[in-house]
Amino acid sequence: MAEDNNMNKVTVLIDGNSVIYRAFYNVPPLTANGVPTGVIHVFLSVLEKLKNNKSVDDIIIIFDAKGKNRRHEMYSEYKATRLAMPEDLIIQQNILKEILPYTGYKIYIVEGYEADDVINTLSKTLNNNVWIVTKDKDLHQLVNDKVQIYDYQKDEVIDREKVYEKFGLYPESIPDMLALMGDSSDNIPGIAGIGPKTAKTLLDEYKTLDNIFENIDKLKGKTKEKIEQGRQDAYLSRKLVELFFIDNMECTHLERDEEKLKFYYELYKLNKHLSALNVEAKNVALEYKKVEQPVITAYYNGKIYQADEKSYFEYNNSDTEYFYDIKSLIKENIKVKEKPLDILIADYLLNPDLGGIKPLKDEDAGAFLSKVVEKTKDIKEKLEQNNLVDLYYNMELPVIYILAEMEQAGILIDAKEIENTAEVLKKDVEKIYIKISDYAGQDLNPNSPKQMAAFLYDKLGLKGAKKNKSGYSTDEETLKDLLITYPEHEEFLSTVLKYRELNKLLSTYTLNLLDFVKDDGRIHTEFKQTGTATGRLSSINPNMQNIPQKGEYAEILRGAFKAKAGYKLVSFDYSQIELRILAHMSQDENLLKAFNNNEDIHSLTALKIFHLSSMEQVNPEIRRIAKAVNFGILYGLSAFGLSRDTKVTRKEAQNFIDGYFALYPKVKEFIESIIKQTKEHGFCSTISGRKRFIQDINSRNANLRMRAERMAINAPIQGSAADIIKLAMIACDKYIKENNINAKSILQIHDELIFEVEESLVDTFMEEIKKLMENVVELSVPLVVNGEKGDNWGQL
Repeated sequence: MAEDNNMNKVTVLIDGNSVIYRAFYNVPPLTANGVPTGVIHVFLSVLEKLKNNKSVDDIIIIFDAKGKNRRHEMYSEYKATRLAMPEDLIIQQNILKEILPYTGYKIYIVEGYEADDVINTLSKTLNNNVWIVTKDKDLHQLVNDKVQIYDYQKDEVIDREKVYEKFGLYPESIPDMLALMGDSSDNIPGIAGIGPKTAKTLLDEYKTLDNIFENIDKLKGKTKEKIEQGRQDAYLSRKLVELFFIDNMECTHLERDEEKLKFYYELYKLNKHLSALNVEAKNVALEYKKVEQPVITAYYNGKIYQADEKSYFEYNNSDTEYFYDIKSLIKENIKVKEKPLDILIADYLLNPDLGGIKPLKDEDAGAFLSKVVEKTKDIKEKLEQNNLVDLYYNMELPVIYILAEMEQAGILIDAKEIENTAEVLKKDVEKIYIKISDYAGQDLNPNSPKQMAAFLYDKLGLKGAKKNKSGYSTDEETLKDLLITYPEHEEFLSTVLKYRELNKLLSTYTLNLLDFVKDDGRIHTEFKQTGTATGRLSSINPNMQNIPQKGEYAEILRGAFKAKAGYKLVSFDYSQIELRILAHMSQDENLLKAFNNNEDIHSLTALKIFHLSSMEQVNPEIRRIAKAVNFGILYGLSAFGLSRDTKVTRKEAQNFIDGYFALYPKVKEFIESIIKQTKEHGFCSTISGRKRFIQDINSRNANLRMRAERMAINAPIQGSAADIIKLAMIACDKYIKENNINAKSILQIHDELIFEVEESLVDTFMEEIKKLMENVVELSVPLVVNGEKGDNWGQL
């Protein structure tokens, strides 16, 4: 516990941005009258807790000023990688800035400076001892006999010794530590290849940054090389983490006004804080429409509840208007009313990137259900305002019922075949492990990021590109990038990638699958309607959409999934559906002509980008590259990404992209128009009106903006494909039920539907389903469906 010391009164400096960010990611998203309030609750509770601490004499609140500050003048990329503040947090920060002046505490927001600089200045000028409420590691450099960090959650004061326990260094060494290792949260570069461990070792030995450079001759190997090359970045980083002293700061300071506080506390239903005021609470006229609070039926954590605004109770079989997770309720044999409204799916449609309202980790039923009930108040209005009512009732709702039946049906698996495949894989993985260790000249675990990083970056001297908390990355994407940059190490890097591929097959797609087999000998995967922002379904427990479809083991693994006796597995796969949607949406004449004339789109693209004179010159390798270009355009693939995927030079890749747009000029116009519309409206749409709200499309951060633009290009295409496959599922389900056909839909793998069908009906079934799926929507080009049948999935 923090000590109660009346002889040494304390002024508390609250790092406002640090507290609100921590609260935002750690508290339930409470709302009042449609406004998020969780962060406001926490901030006011922190103030109350500090006010009641006998050691505290005064409280000062500091926020960052908006816009660029002095550090941006030193380094234009300062904080460039930081994500934009979430919209719900911006709302709450603005409300707090309205409320806080009436608490009577001083508030500092100094233009051109960060809160850290204000805190530094105050800590040096105040007469009292100082506690800083923050999680920012930069501010730990201020800790001394007078200044400490205060953790309000643990009620713990962090002094010099506790800073050492936390960082392995005393406060005065923190700027030098950050100068060496950098700080990814603020995009401070540090020295490439120097992580926390090396930085600490160097500072233990040489004490200061200056002393490290003065003794550079005593350093050895790669560390010496990195330090020599990183001098400029180190001193720039050191400058960036040093805190400014500000002359003549001004603050906002009003007398405490409990009448004003009462107004805000009532407005935002801050009842706990309202009850602590000394004035009598009275109603405030609010400008929102009061609605009769409905009751919901919800599936949560394996149980079924009913809840209203005041209480919740276990399911008692009464009918309700609103539901949460209808699919799970159906599987529990709960009857739902006709045309029910599922809050999970409706909320997902309104903000697909958040995946619909979900419980927090370890959240109790009452807290979670109160959030769901709050959502019901204006959910219908929001669906109507966003023109999403038809999408919900005519697409997403019917799919809920179909997915429930698919999950209950499951797919048969041959456990013995899986076990045999695992044995073969195990031997192959062991052989590749030995090969990698022989190449490295040491025992090297390809799955250990630490061992791989030490070998690649320290021993081989390769230059890493992507950094994470523990140093330079060794993930799959990084290894593929290194393949291009260091072709002399291609054999080793390719072998590591092969090892990881096979090891994942062994660990995830063989014996692990058997953990999911039920008493009926079948696997019953769970399909998630809210798992992707584009509307595609995802699959968990296990992920059936990730069972490999290509490679030497794919057919063997898929072959273990079988039809039951007297039945066949039948699959229907949309051919090049995303490229056909692109043709329809862009109305590019060459794309339309190619698909309407049933031409090979990849060969046609190859002919143009390779400047060939006839189709006979298009060989498989050339067509492969053209295929990568065709699909890469859908995902906003850069020349670098294309060069990595196709192993051509970056210049060649850019030439291919330029050639593509020369052949299909309206595709470029379409992409530009989608980006423009998304910037203007904040969202893009599919052919069925599904929306994806792209938050960072107007960001000043180039990396965030470009990422958002790629999302805006892809979402209408991939989302439209998701819409079409869902409409196909609905049409097929209707055909099966209306004609009483002995067949069941059992899997959906993105653009493919798989059925288990009575053997005698297969040929007619394939004919009818193919026709249905090809005519489920009308595009400017034909939809083409490929049908296959077999005794197992591998034969499809």
